Amino acid sequence: MVTVVANVGDDLSWHGLRVCPDLDSVTYALAGVWDSERGWGLRDETFCVRDEIVALGAAAWFNVGDKDLAHHLLRGDRMRGGRSLTDATLELSRRLGVEDVKILPASDEPNETHMLLEDGRLLHFQEWYVGERAKPELREVRLAEGAASGAAIEAIRNADAVILGPSNPVTSIGAIMSLDGIREAVGSVPRRVSVSPVVAGVESGDPGVNHHALARRRVLSTVGCADEPGDVSALHTDLAEFFLLDAADAEYEEEVRHAGLKPVRANLLDAKSLTNTLATLSLR
Repeated sequence: MVTVVANVGDDLSWHGLRVCPDLDSVTYALAGVWDSERGWGLRDETFCVRDEIVALGAAAWFNVGDKDLAHHLLRGDRMRGGRSLTDATLELSRRLGVEDVKILPASDEPNETHMLLEDGRLLHFQEWYVGERAKPELREVRLAEGAASGAAIEAIRNADAVILGPSNPVTSIGAIMSLDGIREAVGSVPRRVSVSPVVAGVESGDPGVNHHALARRRVLSTVGCADEPGDVSALHTDLAEFFLLDAADAEYEEEVRHAGLKPVRANLLDAKSLTNTLATLSLR
């Protein structure tokens, strides 16, 4: 059984509903209903509720589609009834037909990430990333460092291998690792693999990818790192044994070794090839 432990630092309250962008993106993708072209939400989505909110004079910097809204309403109903975010997530994933993968929130509690901007404003991560398109420079990223969910800790401790995906090293991977007990649990797993979120040798013309890259550069600058595989690997020194980097970035292999990790070349832009490489490393 594969288990995904998803970041909750991006979660936010939207008109009284708890919205979990990372959890939902993972769930929708595994259910085959994620809008890969837009990079978020559900395919064939409509936005009647959002448009009506705007018509009533409210700000609409964060988009929630009508079908997406149904999931937030059901999750909220379950949680108001006393169930945990873990329970609600497992139910929603089952309802969408996700059977072979267990999806768990890293925490059952609100542990939201905030960004201190160079201009002195303190914004929720989503306000900065979505509302301001990650354009303002950052002074500091403030991770919640709260309690991890018991289910997440147990899943990691019982794992044969852990894969740290190619997500933002600070606001995604870092947000999960900041939760109590997660870093220690990862360190106890016998096989640990990290995937570089950067392919420095390839440029993208995709606006969504470029938005992610801008945000990553802004965030990495707050911890003194460049947006390069070598610097990113140094953030995973005590977390992973292997570090996957794209074949186009072979020049960074020595920096990866200097960080105490074993570099492994892979095709990070080909999902099937990457999956095969990860499977081979995980099953060694």
